[in-house]
Amino acid sequence: MIQSRQLAAIMFTDIVGYTALMGNNEQKAFELLRKNREIQKPIIEEFGGQWIKELGDGVMASFPTVSDAVYAAIKIQQACLVSNDFLLRIGIHQGEVVFENGDIFGDAVNIASRLQALAPPAGIFVSESVHRNISNKNDIRSEFIRVENLRNVKDPVPIYNIQSAKEEKTPKAGGKPLLKSILPDFDCDIYISYRFNDNKYDGWVTEFVNKLAQELSATLKDKLSIYFDKNPEEDRKPFYAENSLIPRQIRSLIFIPIISQTYCDTNSLVWNEEFKGFQTGAKSDPFGPNIKLAAGNTASRIIPVKIHDIDPDDIKLLETELSGGMRSIDFIYREDGVNRPLHPADDEKFATPLRPLYRNQVNKLANIVKDIISGIKLLGKGVTEERVTYQPMARQIVPQVFSTSVSPAIKVQVIDRQRPNIYLAWTSGDLKESREEMAIILNKAGFNVLPSIDCPADDDTFKIKVAEEIKKCVCSLHMLSGEFGRRFESDDDISFPNYQFMEAKKRISEPGSNFNIFVWLDPDNSKTVKPAQQNFIKYIRNNITRNMMFSNSQGPMQLVDDIRVVMMKQDTKVYNSKDTDIFFIFNQQDEADARQIIDAISLEFPVETMNILPEGEDSYREMSSQQIPKSKLAVVYFKYAADWALPFIKQIWKQVGGASSPTPMFLVGEDDPRTNLARNFKAPRVISIIMPKETIPDEVKKVYSEVV
Repeated sequence: MIQSRQLAAIMFTDIVGYTALMGNNEQKAFELLRKNREIQKPIIEEFGGQWIKELGDGVMASFPTVSDAVYAAIKIQQACLVSNDFLLRIGIHQGEVVFENGDIFGDAVNIASRLQALAPPAGIFVSESVHRNISNKNDIRSEFIRVENLRNVKDPVPIYNIQSAKEEKTPKAGGKPLLKSILPDFDCDIYISYRFNDNKYDGWVTEFVNKLAQELSATLKDKLSIYFDKNPEEDRKPFYAENSLIPRQIRSLIFIPIISQTYCDTNSLVWNEEFKGFQTGAKSDPFGPNIKLAAGNTASRIIPVKIHDIDPDDIKLLETELSGGMRSIDFIYREDGVNRPLHPADDEKFATPLRPLYRNQVNKLANIVKDIISGIKLLGKGVTEERVTYQPMARQIVPQVFSTSVSPAIKVQVIDRQRPNIYLAWTSGDLKESREEMAIILNKAGFNVLPSIDCPADDDTFKIKVAEEIKKCVCSLHMLSGEFGRRFESDDDISFPNYQFMEAKKRISEPGSNFNIFVWLDPDNSKTVKPAQQNFIKYIRNNITRNMMFSNSQGPMQLVDDIRVVMMKQDTKVYNSKDTDIFFIFNQQDEADARQIIDAISLEFPVETMNILPEGEDSYREMSSQQIPKSKLAVVYFKYAADWALPFIKQIWKQVGGASSPTPMFLVGEDDPRTNLARNFKAPRVISIIMPKETIPDEVKKVYSEVV
């Protein structure tokens, strides 16, 4: 047994789609294996490589040097493209291996195999050791893709893609890069603008573009094209008008600048030709620089992605260019003394409001893109939506006829609420991501959130925006941490969060005002509270008046739920219901079982029922909250609909007064399925039991007798 150890470059290749082809056409599959050998073996030998063995449709080879392996891989891929018979994936890694009886073993073999499996069709993926060894080769380009945890490999492996300089596609006169937009007359859907040095160090921009593309594919039905020129700015390829040698700016639907510490350089080509070039083009194209969204808000077609906290002068420059309205998605790793981009690998660490999840930020960006694309498509079709003009009122009641399975004795009209405007105050910098999360939750809870842009840097602009936006709202929410926040240049004793609270407080003092203020103190007690902030918080606590609530809720969901209860407390009664002993509520999913229980109960007590259908759940909650006070006992029953029952009763309990509810509530579920055993809701005036179905009627009667 002859065994030797040496450093070698290991290459794995694999035919794309071979397994499926083997199942459909065995003869053609074997023919491809023959052609694969004819292409690969001579090239491997030409570059001094050793053909080790075939692994089904794959090939394993070793090379004495990394450059020989990479040159061979490039030539193999080129030959495959010329033959046009099949596509290959190739992976290469350099490391110490064991040669034994014509075969090779070791971690290097495993890593090369894993890289091959990850490579795209016609692609070549290599490890960092390969990348380092070819970095001085002018005719080979390697670009960072991502860091990957490979199976059975201890440490994460940085992955690079190989491209021959000869493969670079240069624009031809009268042509343009091969991109396609979802709308005619545009070159692409998204344009990524960045400074080359922000990608050179660790490939952050390349990785971001890949992650964004993946997120968009899972968020939109449309397949959006992304233009991302990987060259240094001075070498980036211009676009050309049809049948013309004159370059022009690319026309895209959305422009995403990667805002770093060097992006706002008015002398750079990126700033003048990309950022300002898009602005100029957007002003003259059919859609303009801003798009009306379905919810009635306006969004800029420029979506800044910040990877650094930038200088105040740069913020002002951006606001000036964007006419004061900037809303950025921040990918910033926040820690004392640190100002660097957030990476996907950071998600493995404990996330805090100061350190948001990379995954969540990509998702936010994808959702914003989706909203803008939807608005653009409507305008492109010439569709003009009838939009609601939001007035500063909490609700608008419009009687309608509503068909439900409620007892015919209950005459129902439904509240069609206008989405109330809530002023979500701009926060200190450490809570910016938390504010973004809160805005999403408030929006889903039925509020229209203002302002919808980032906090202006200029003092006067800030004051104007605060006055404009608060005037439109029926309430405000102020999120506070241990930081006092940015101070005014003209008055160092007043911060931006402080000023907004005082302006909201003025609204409460207006004659006949129903304005509400909610203050939420970040529950993270580990943070140090600055002296100025301590005084501010103390002032708030000592000056709580009517329509003000200071909350220490442990999470945004609980806080928003409390806000909804307060803001909906003045709803007008919109239907007439008769007094009844038992009000029995169930989900349509459990209708058959519920009817049997109701039949048994109704033999002794008057029962009104409500069958919750899949649509219009908000309306059912409104009906329930008004019928429950007319009943002596409210029963919420579930069998298969446990996921509906618990959130439903928690919200109804709050709406009817919580611990002060005039009517006790009984949450009862069946013990089959067994998963229901963990479903209960403990609260004052609520009884919660899981039991066999056949005992439920008697238990309802027993509870009724005890509480009446």
